[in-house]
Amino acid sequence: MKSENYTELSPEELFYLMALTRVQRLGSVGIRKLLQQFGKAQEVFRASLKDLAEITGTLIAENIKIFDDFHLVENELKVCEREGIDILHWFHPEYPFRLLHISDSPVILFRKGNGGHPHNRMMAVVGTRKMTPYGKQFIEQFIRDLVPYNPVIVSGLAYGVDIEAHKQAMANGLITVAVLGTPVHKVYPGVHQAEADELLRKGGAIYSETWSSEKMDPNFFLRRNRIVAGMTEATVVVESARKGGALTTAEMALSYNRDVFAVPGRTTDTYSEGTNHLIKTEKARMLTGVDDLVWHMNWPKPEEENKRRPVQRNLFPELDDDERRLMTFLAERGASHADVLAVELNWPVSKVNNVLLMLELKGVVQALPGRKYELV
Repeated sequence: MKSENYTELSPEELFYLMALTRVQRLGSVGIRKLLQQFGKAQEVFRASLKDLAEITGTLIAENIKIFDDFHLVENELKVCEREGIDILHWFHPEYPFRLLHISDSPVILFRKGNGGHPHNRMMAVVGTRKMTPYGKQFIEQFIRDLVPYNPVIVSGLAYGVDIEAHKQAMANGLITVAVLGTPVHKVYPGVHQAEADELLRKGGAIYSETWSSEKMDPNFFLRRNRIVAGMTEATVVVESARKGGALTTAEMALSYNRDVFAVPGRTTDTYSEGTNHLIKTEKARMLTGVDDLVWHMNWPKPEEENKRRPVQRNLFPELDDDERRLMTFLAERGASHADVLAVELNWPVSKVNNVLLMLELKGVVQALPGRKYELV
């Protein structure tokens, strides 16, 4: 979702956008529809009950009209200022762009730390809280072998596989990002505060959509899982029993058309039942090492990362309106990721891919490693 009118929100508009997220039973899908209709969050609160009901139904429309918890927004703004927390929203230039492609993306996302890596390769590493020595050994080797490809490692800072993924990323000099079910300044579990502090010092970030005024709820961790799945291009499940949060994350990633990988284990091992099942049902690709991931993701070898594919340029190509628009964007912004083009142009990914293909065939653009494109 992208709108030129919302690239920079005024403090007042941000206030009302945050307030919309506190309206009972009004989710991100409903907020998206309201903004498309009324243009601004403040106008939503000014709209008539009748006009609101036509979009949200009577119950939610009434909840909007009786909403009077604006003090929650005021308090949250104070907390964010005091704790050094960034407030990202759908129209913020540092909002993780992959999240924009999922229908239930958070309207408001809180962040501590560095926001300079939203367009990097980002991959989730998740699994059971009861990690076995087998899982620990796999993570150590896997992340060590990932270093030449320089991905950002995303996980949930929980016990077991999550915290091990964060630790190994930091030990090997990779950026790592944590997504919490709790507010960003209230690390859970508390014993991982040291790792949270370290990842921030080393250029990582902590994200959450949970407000400081919200009471703990198990559903917050399901919300966390969807962010992990939505902000990454691939999810790796290292170990999991037949049921668990990691499998939920994998299912969410599949629903977002993201790649899912699972580490196989012995058929007798409890914490390989979930990963083996993902592979058996063809919901995940089997992952035995980095080579499997690199091959499926079509990542270029490190030594080829900066090579250019020669293209014969057509000096006078015939372009349609869409092709000219994309070409103009690349001329102004330079080399860009295909997903970024989709967000900035407000086009479906499939349309971006088709237009890029035609421009390549006409000798106007060339593909770079990592699904980036530039003018020839």
